[in-house]
Amino acid sequence: MLKISNPADTSFNLLKLSVPNFPTPWHYHPEIELVLIQESTGKKYVGSSITDFAPGDLCMIGSYLPHYYKNDEEYLKPESTLMARSMVIHFNYDFLGPAFWDSPESTAIKSLLEKSKRGIQFGKETADLIYPKLLAVFELGGMPRLIKFLEILDDLAKSKNHDFLSTDAIQIRNEVDSDRIKKVLEHVSENFRNPIKLDDVAQLANMSESAFSRYFKKRTRKTFSNFLTDIRIEYACKLLQNDKLSISQIAFDSGFYNLSNFNRQFKSTKKITPLAYRMNYLD
Repeated sequence: MLKISNPADTSFNLLKLSVPNFPTPWHYHPEIELVLIQESTGKKYVGSSITDFAPGDLCMIGSYLPHYYKNDEEYLKPESTLMARSMVIHFNYDFLGPAFWDSPESTAIKSLLEKSKRGIQFGKETADLIYPKLLAVFELGGMPRLIKFLEILDDLAKSKNHDFLSTDAIQIRNEVDSDRIKKVLEHVSENFRNPIKLDDVAQLANMSESAFSRYFKKRTRKTFSNFLTDIRIEYACKLLQNDKLSISQIAFDSGFYNLSNFNRQFKSTKKITPLAYRMNYLD
């Protein structure tokens, strides 16, 4: 678990990163995270989702939701002169007091923070609106900074231009579990396109298959098989958002080696066929 400390003069944490590549591996923390990418490209892993990120990418990651920003290979080369830049705000759910979000005026923001448990991806229109306000938060101090941050949360709560990142909320709260789950998530994120046996990940966790199955379901509220399917389906959704690849090729590239199984699993998860999903997105 990543530990985040607030400066003495603010109730939430402000962080600007300007590095050759984003350094933090799979991690989670009790704070809710709002992050906007200013520079660099790569893939972000949030819960059961794997999506691309580029400048202008804006998302909110809920409390204890595992996540990881991995830059493209060219950012990882020793001779690279490229830079990865982002603006990040970390804040606790109750940073304004335990009852603040219970006020009638805060209903929409309270709902937003609840939804963030699945991770929220905001579209370009919302990111363009939020960007100058985020810059202002980093420049302001005292009450003007807090008011500007609340304005950002209100804008995000009103936005219709967003999607969920993770199929379900996945929350890891136990420090002892962190290393085990991190190893499993890293293995799955690197190998989900290939066959993954339960025994493979059980060995990573240094557990028997039956013990790992019980352990994983207790910690994530889903079976490992369902989690792996979610990862593959979410990746397939990304590929379906253009018409360059056939459905069968997308199934294969997402780790499904049987087209009928892919269609069945996709419809079970998304309540729509892959072809209909593509047509709705491109319409």
